[in-house]
Amino acid sequence: MGSLDEGSVASDASVRTNPTEGRFTDACSRTLRTALIATGVTAALGVSAAGALAVDAPSTPTARSVTQHPTTKRVYVKTEKLADKVSRAKVYKTGKNRYEAELWAKGSRYGALYTQGRPAYAQNNGLHITLHPNGKVTSWVQEAKPKPKPVTKRVLVATPTLADGSTKAKLYKLTDNHYEADLHAGTTHLDTLVANGHAAHGENNGLHVSLQPDGELRSWLDGH
Repeated sequence: MGSLDEGSVASDASVRTNPTEGRFTDACSRTLRTALIATGVTAALGVSAAGALAVDAPSTPTARSVTQHPTTKRVYVKTEKLADKVSRAKVYKTGKNRYEAELWAKGSRYGALYTQGRPAYAQNNGLHITLHPNGKVTSWVQEAKPKPKPVTKRVLVATPTLADGSTKAKLYKLTDNHYEADLHAGTTHLDTLVANGHAAHGENNGLHVSLQPDGELRSWLDGH
């Protein structure tokens, strides 16, 4: 009986041990399979994400269609003479409400205008050009601003008293053959004589004054 009990105990122990090992083995297998499945799912999500990004990104043909137009044949319409009397605009029709104007001067093309439903503008050395949606070309020339005259410094050369004994002259040289004389009676400015290449004359209450281009200043009174 004792041996049977030992054997039974041994058998029972064996029986109790094997299910545990089996459960451990099954658990390991399930863990491994779970890890592999999880890895596979992650990989699959990665591919899906990449595909989603590719789909969501704007397609290249759509982007091109916004900025490019179908190529059409150009039909010559006319040549317009522009406002500068040198430039020419060669106008072509390229479609409905679509025109092009090549800008030429002295045999050389220097620019072009393109319009589709609204005016196009250009400017070249003061020449303003507009290409209208109907193919009409208008132009105008901006007038150049006059160049400022050079400032010439006045150099005081003499302050003579004139023939009446009270009027003073301040004589200035600006350039050769260009003199000016300011005439004063006390603190009152009477006149300025400008002799720039020709003589200048003035008169005040019988006092006569003459200024020559070389700077000679003469004065006299009526009756003298």
